[in-house]
Amino acid sequence: MPKKTLLTNTTCEQNGSSSQLVVLLHAYTHTSQQIDEVRSAVKESLPNADLLVPDYPAGIFANTNPSRVAENLVQHIEDAVTQRTNRLDHQSYDRILLVGHSAGALILRKTYVMAMGYDSDHVMLGKTPQRAWATKVDRIILMASINRGFSLAQRPEDMNWIKFQLQRLGFALLALTNTGRFIRRLQRGSPFVANLRIDWIRLSQNSTVVLPQTIQLLGDLDDVVCEEDNVDVATDQNFKYLKVRDTGHESIVRFQEPEIGAYRKARFQYALMTPFEAIEGDIIPDATVDLSVDQVVFIMHGIRDTGLWTNAVRQAIEAQNKTAYVSVAGYGYFPMLWFLLLGARQTNVRWFMDEYTEAIARHPKAALSYIGHSNGTYLIASALERCRACTMDRIAFAGSVVRSDYDWDGLVSQGRVQAIRNDVASADWIVGIFPGFFELLRFSDLGTAGHNGFAAHEGKKNTVAYFKGGHGAALQPQNHNSLAHFALTGEVVREETLLVKQQSNVVAMVSKLCWAVWAAIAIALLLLGFAIVSLLALLSVPAGVSWLLYACLVLLLLYTL
Repeated sequence: MPKKTLLTNTTCEQNGSSSQLVVLLHAYTHTSQQIDEVRSAVKESLPNADLLVPDYPAGIFANTNPSRVAENLVQHIEDAVTQRTNRLDHQSYDRILLVGHSAGALILRKTYVMAMGYDSDHVMLGKTPQRAWATKVDRIILMASINRGFSLAQRPEDMNWIKFQLQRLGFALLALTNTGRFIRRLQRGSPFVANLRIDWIRLSQNSTVVLPQTIQLLGDLDDVVCEEDNVDVATDQNFKYLKVRDTGHESIVRFQEPEIGAYRKARFQYALMTPFEAIEGDIIPDATVDLSVDQVVFIMHGIRDTGLWTNAVRQAIEAQNKTAYVSVAGYGYFPMLWFLLLGARQTNVRWFMDEYTEAIARHPKAALSYIGHSNGTYLIASALERCRACTMDRIAFAGSVVRSDYDWDGLVSQGRVQAIRNDVASADWIVGIFPGFFELLRFSDLGTAGHNGFAAHEGKKNTVAYFKGGHGAALQPQNHNSLAHFALTGEVVREETLLVKQQSNVVAMVSKLCWAVWAAIAIALLLLGFAIVSLLALLSVPAGVSWLLYACLVLLLLYTL
C-alpha cells in the first residue's frame, strides 16, 4: 500500500463467490455516487463479482496528478487481489474487469498500462516490473472515455456556443491561477495523455501481449468526445465501438431516466456480458492501420511561416520513397508575441504530440523522422523532454531555436533518438539575437543551436561548416533532396556549393552583444512611448490612458509580426 494514497472508499464490496473483480471509476467533477446506477447494473449481471469503486479528488480546482491516481489504483487492485487469496477458501479471482466513465476511463487505461510494466510518466523508456494481476484483466469498458484527451481548440459539434465559451473562459482562469491541474494534465497531447496512448500502441504491437477486450460506449449527443478520438484504441484488433442513441457525455451513466435509461442500461450490459466475438460493433470512420508504410516523416515549419517549403521537401521525400507517409500538417501562423510565451509554445507542443500519436497509431511499423525549421525544431525537442514515450529515429534541424546545451547524448544513449542533423547558417542573426538573449539569461528553453550549434557530441557530429545566408538558408531548394535523404536513411550528404567555412563576423559579434540589442530595443520603445504620451497630453488624454493605449499598440505589433 502506498504511504499516502489519493483514493478513498477503497474497501472491496464482496458478493457471492467473489470469482471476479470489477473496478469502477467515476468522471471528472463526479464522485462514485454518480456511477451508482452502473454499479447496480454490474451487480445484477455479475452477482459473484466483488466491486472496487474508489473515489479520487476530481473537483474543478483539483490539482491531483492523474498519473498518481493510476499508480495508487494499481496498488489498491493488487491489495484486493491479495486479500481475496487470504480468505478462508484461498481462491483467487478468475478475471478482472475495468469500467470507467470519461476521465475515469482514461485513468483506468493508464492503470492497466502501468500494471503491464509501461510507466513512461516516471521511468525513461517506460519499462517497469509487470504486476501479476494485469494478465487477468480481460475486458475494459470505456463509457465516453476521453481517449484522445480534452481539447477546447475547436467547438465540438454537439456543444452549444455559450457552453463552449464558458468552458474556455473557465479553463483560462484555471491556468491563470495555476489551479485545476488535474484537468489541465488531461489536455490533448499532454505528457500524461500522449505517454498513455503511445504505450498502449506499443503494447498492441507487442507480439507477446494480447490487449484486453476493450469496448467504448459513446453517446450520439456527446459534446466532449468524437468518434475520431478513439484511433489509438480502435486500431487494436480487440476493440469494439458501440453507439448509444439519445445520449450525451454525462448521461451515458444514467440508467434510471424515463424511457431512454433502460436502453442505456441494456447497452451497457450488452458490452459487459456478451462474448466479445458476438458483439456487433459500430464502425469508426478512418481508423485503419496501414502496415505497408515503412517511413513516417514529420515536416514542421517555424513562426511567421506559411510552410510552402514543407510541400517541396515532401515531394523530394516521396520521390525517394514511394511508401513513405509525410506529415506536413501545420499549427498555423504563430506570431512573435506567442513565441515569447512558454504557455503558447507548449500549446503547439501538445498539438504536435497529438499528431505524432495519431500517425504512429495508423502506421505502427514505420520508422520515424523529423525535419523542422525555427520553432518547428522547438516542438520536437520539447516533446522529447516532456513525453518520455516519444521517440524519433532521425531529426534534421534548420535555423534551430533549441538551446545549444540540449542533451542529445542522453537521448541517443537511451535509444530514443538515433541520429541528429543540425544545419547552421552563417548569418542567422534572428536566432543569435532573440533566442540568444534567453539562452544567455538561462531562464528559458529557447537557445542558439541554429547559430552556435549543439555542444553535445551527438548533436554536433553531423554539423559541418555553415549554410551561406540567414535564418532560412538551409531551406533553399538545393538542400531539399539532402534533407529528404537524411530523413529516410540517416546519411548526411550536403551540397558543398551551399556552404561556407566561417560565420559572418558582424552577425557573430552582434549575437554576443544580444543583451545590448535587447536593451536598445527597450530604450527605443520607452522613448517612443514618452513621445506618444506627450503628444496625447496636448489633446488632454490622461497619462495613464496614454500608456495603456501605447502598451496595447506594442502588443498588437508583436502579435502581427
